[in-house]
Amino acid sequence: MIFLEPYPKQIKKYFKEKSSSLKIPDQWLEFARLCKIRSAGSIINFEPYDYQIKLVNTMLQRSCVIIKSRQLGISETITSFMLWRAFKNPGYLGLVFSKTQTDSSLIARRMRRMIDGLSAKTTTENLCDIELVGGGRILFRNSKPESARGIESVVDVFLDELAFIDTAKEVYDALAPSQQMVGADARVFAVSTPNGKDGFYWDLASQSNGSYDLLNICQQVSKGELNPYQEWVDQGNWGKVIIHWRSHPVYGSDPDFLKKVELNQKLSRNTIDQEYNLSFSDSSSSVFSTDLILKNAIAKFEKPIQNGEYFFGIDASGLGGDYAVCVVLKKELETYKLVECHREKNKNTEYHIQKISELIKNYNPIKIGLETTGGYGQIWFEILSKNFFQHTFKTIKTTQESKKNGIDRLLIKLETNKLIFPFDSFLTQELRDFRFENGKFSASKNKHDDVLMATIFAIIAGDSYD
Repeated sequence: MIFLEPYPKQIKKYFKEKSSSLKIPDQWLEFARLCKIRSAGSIINFEPYDYQIKLVNTMLQRSCVIIKSRQLGISETITSFMLWRAFKNPGYLGLVFSKTQTDSSLIARRMRRMIDGLSAKTTTENLCDIELVGGGRILFRNSKPESARGIESVVDVFLDELAFIDTAKEVYDALAPSQQMVGADARVFAVSTPNGKDGFYWDLASQSNGSYDLLNICQQVSKGELNPYQEWVDQGNWGKVIIHWRSHPVYGSDPDFLKKVELNQKLSRNTIDQEYNLSFSDSSSSVFSTDLILKNAIAKFEKPIQNGEYFFGIDASGLGGDYAVCVVLKKELETYKLVECHREKNKNTEYHIQKISELIKNYNPIKIGLETTGGYGQIWFEILSKNFFQHTFKTIKTTQESKKNGIDRLLIKLETNKLIFPFDSFLTQELRDFRFENGKFSASKNKHDDVLMATIFAIIAGDSYD
């Protein structure tokens, strides 16, 4: 007997017929019940709970910010929703973004399980690029901003655990052009458990809420004073959705659920509150609380005035990844005010010296604090002190101990309202991103502390002025 290899057209025709034999329901709920998911160690059919059905009804109407507890099956809900839309629309393109490619792949595996359970076909076996035969396509990416560029006509974007993605704002900005052609049908689903009152996810969740007080609602929900599922439409027409673990019929019926989680998983009370009770408390490693930062972020940038008392802080850098910074603080009685800041990177020494020289001429500082620990700082000091010999310089050597002392000095200034700065300054974000971990002070991963350190140098210069 002779066996002949089928032609590519025959293969394509076979899969098309195979795919077309799969009848996709017009309603998401009916489709979801056909999908297979993993639950309690078994593979079962997806039977959505009431809160999942409510969530999808909102997702059909608008983009959403979802504040949730752990283990509520929100990823399965959104994944099945996107898969359903891909089956119904051959032109559909969805994007799933997670913190790492491994995290994205885990979500992709869940979708692949649903596809296999439906006996549906895909054009390739690529786990992170799923294209349905006769249907749409869904891409799974990590949180690098460049992975969001160059993609057109994206219908749905799922931003998974957005509060824990350091590049969240950059990813979102890179995505925006890809949804313009889709218009009103485009959706963004920004999903996360809380992770402090800072960052892009916090901004999305907390802003434009009108009379709705997000923190108060989360607190009332966690105490059982409000229903565990809350939603409203904000002033930007985004859906704001809060889903507490009590929404889950199994968890919610167990009064000892959190005690069991705490004992079995050995979690701290702070972690329990953050991951299950919708708490936006600051990370335990944060040095400066959000409330403290916001209390002092009340100033505005200013032009130089004659006879003003100005102090400079300079953190030198060259062509590497760090920023070169010159901070200008104006002292009024005992209070320092950030009035201007030069912050650039990937420039040579000549360029930065020119920019700082202009600031010196404009502000005529009383004293200039300049770190000379690295090679650039010493070079800059020699050039600037020669060019501006009539000004007073204070050279500063930085060690872990001196850095700790500088942070303590900065903290005292903030606690006593003796350092104020514009909310839209780089200092605001750097204070938010500053951590104490493993016995060391530093910016969190992929963040910077150059403006923060330059501010400390300026304060040291000012406090040492006699």
